[in-house]
Amino acid sequence: MEWATSVDLLVEGGRVVGATLLDGEGGLRVVRAGAVLLASGGAGQVYSDTTNPAVATGDGIAMAYRAGAAVSDMEFYQFHPTAFSEAGAPRFLLSEALRGEGATLVNAKGERFMERYHPLLELAPRDVVARAITREGMDGAVYLDMRHVKVDLHARFPGISKFLAKYRLELGRDLIPVRPAAHYLMGGVKTDVQGRTTLPRLYAAGEAACTGVHGANRLASNSLLEGLVFGALAAETMVAERSLTELDACASVVASSGGVTPEAATERWIKELRDLMWKYAGLLRDKDGLEQAKRGLDALGAAMPKGLTRRAVEARNLHVVAELIVASALGREESRGAHFRNDFPLRDEVAKHSVMQEGRLEFVA
Repeated sequence: MEWATSVDLLVEGGRVVGATLLDGEGGLRVVRAGAVLLASGGAGQVYSDTTNPAVATGDGIAMAYRAGAAVSDMEFYQFHPTAFSEAGAPRFLLSEALRGEGATLVNAKGERFMERYHPLLELAPRDVVARAITREGMDGAVYLDMRHVKVDLHARFPGISKFLAKYRLELGRDLIPVRPAAHYLMGGVKTDVQGRTTLPRLYAAGEAACTGVHGANRLASNSLLEGLVFGALAAETMVAERSLTELDACASVVASSGGVTPEAATERWIKELRDLMWKYAGLLRDKDGLEQAKRGLDALGAAMPKGLTRRAVEARNLHVVAELIVASALGREESRGAHFRNDFPLRDEVAKHSVMQEGRLEFVA
């Protein structure tokens, strides 16, 4: 169904039996099914800076959690270290291949700084580079420098070169402003190898799922594994376990338009949430900041946008995802992979997964 927005899952007798959808005309459609697969992607829009598309609002994760499913490892959000940083411009991803080709990172003083953070310099793991850029950027801009690289960069990186040309910038000639941006959620709806969640007849695959393959620090190509392999396994399992009972036909009702929050107010509310998460629950975390984020989310929850519109639905979902990230990050009093606590910089000896379900947080090996 084109231009449809998922609203919530239908749960009867402890199992998922369908979903409610908001169609492009504002009608609420109730769709019953023998099984439901969440393939809704990530939640990068929970942060003010992200490489993700506008639709990455964590809808599947939020729906599953509201329905009673367990979510896992929500504190582990990977921030790509080098997204384009220009006021009013999208956070276009500037590939690691640029650094592989010899690009260096310099701060506002023109100093190359990665030697202070890791022996691999610009080729250090993503989380290390992202945190280094964040720290250096506190005193000014950070730039990607390829002025010393003696290859045809336009031919080598045509897509990136075309994007930068729109801002009158050129690899090999100009310093390119960069900053980290939310890129990939390693957590999500907890699943087994077959894509089953903790709710019967509910499955998840792709970035919406937490299969465990990423650990605390995703390797880039593992997203292909999560989408292709686990997607196929989930589909096969759904067919094998499908209900033999006859399904009810789809039904639709007209959505009420009463009490709708104006669109501009909804957008301001979403911006406030995203800014709050970036400031207090981003790359560098501590107890005081996370508790400030929690208080801010509580206040935003009391002023939740009203009405059954796409953006109001997305606002509600972003709020759920933000609360899950903050609660999980507060509970994990260590630094591991993409999750870094200034007040707990060391890693625990035993690796454990965080699991959130119906308001309860626990850590399991």
